[in-house]
Amino acid sequence: MQKAPIISFLAICGLAATTAACERKTEPAATAKPAIPAAAPVDPTSLWLIEVVDGGKAVSSLRICADQSVQAAFARPAPEVNGQPCVRVGEAVETGDTYSVRCRIDDQLYRVGSSVEGDREKDFKVDMAVTRQDKKGPNFEQVRHYQRLGACPTGWVIGDSAAPGAAKIVNTLTGATRGAAAAP
Repeated sequence: MQKAPIISFLAICGLAATTAACERKTEPAATAKPAIPAAAPVDPTSLWLIEVVDGGKAVSSLRICADQSVQAAFARPAPEVNGQPCVRVGEAVETGDTYSVRCRIDDQLYRVGSSVEGDREKDFKVDMAVTRQDKKGPNFEQVRHYQRLGACPTGWVIGDSAAPGAAKIVNTLTGATRGAAAAP
């Protein structure tokens, strides 16, 4: 089994952005209701550290400013193989802490699966696997450790990401890049 960082952050966050847009609901106009004091708004946007783990040690890391949609996609890999996105075939199956879906690149089918261990609100690991269905090609496994660090840095927006100490920030949702005064 080959271990490689083939699952792109852009693919994961792109899936999150698409999912969020599809989940918007509209409600019919309602009659006037008595005013109920609103709870103080909670900012669900936060900075996360994502580490690729191999042999129990972090081999690469990235910090990303994520809202709830991006956070939900952390456990739903949307892989790229050799730079080509794997296009979903059929519906995904989610049961508790597992996720599984089939996808296709050209004429090749892959099975993509993940399982989650830990507290998804602050500190958890995701084991991911991408398996060729014809069993002729390489299979890939990856473990990622996700840790909520706190508030996003000043000036960062949802999707902004950078490796610790990096000189540039990349927005994984839009692809835009800019210099960083000091990446967190």
